[in-house]
Amino acid sequence: MRLFVAVELEPRVAAQIAECSRELRRRAEAMAPRARVSWVPPERLHVTVRFIGQADETRVTAIGSALEPALTTRRFDIVAAGMGAFPERGRPRVLWAGVTGGQDALGNLAREVSGRLESCGVARDERPFRPHVTLARIRDPGGLRSGPLLAGLVDQVFGSSPVDAITLFESRPSSSGHVDVPLRRTRLG
Repeated sequence: MRLFVAVELEPRVAAQIAECSRELRRRAEAMAPRARVSWVPPERLHVTVRFIGQADETRVTAIGSALEPALTTRRFDIVAAGMGAFPERGRPRVLWAGVTGGQDALGNLAREVSGRLESCGVARDERPFRPHVTLARIRDPGGLRSGPLLAGLVDQVFGSSPVDAITLFESRPSSSGHVDVPLRRTRLG
């Protein structure tokens, strides 16, 4: 099983992000028709708090138990705004919508989740936490360039979304890509 922990977005905010993602897709297809891009469908838009990776049934049970008690992090709001790419310049590999409000609280939440996951053998991620909503993964940019692709969209504001829980998801392969199946929802303190 492939697992991750995420914050789900308020439907109105997810719909705003999905609309901008559709515009990005139109631009990308016009700019580089041969680019190989996997677009995240609107129902899969979320903010990943911690990617776990592959886990067997026994480990899934341990991970679920580690996430069971309510988190000490208190409820907060995030503001989804801005669009960008990793890397920031040149040929993009990931297109994303940003999180500009609530970053500190989201960082604290990510640290709390990582601490709990360490207790069941999930190694801490040493990379800095950069909260975002992944819109697309680019396997072959085929001429896509971040600047022209994102022109006029980098300052887009999508809205505020309350964070009162995290969800442990399994990402299951399907004929149309992946389906995110919620396994456990844990409320914030």
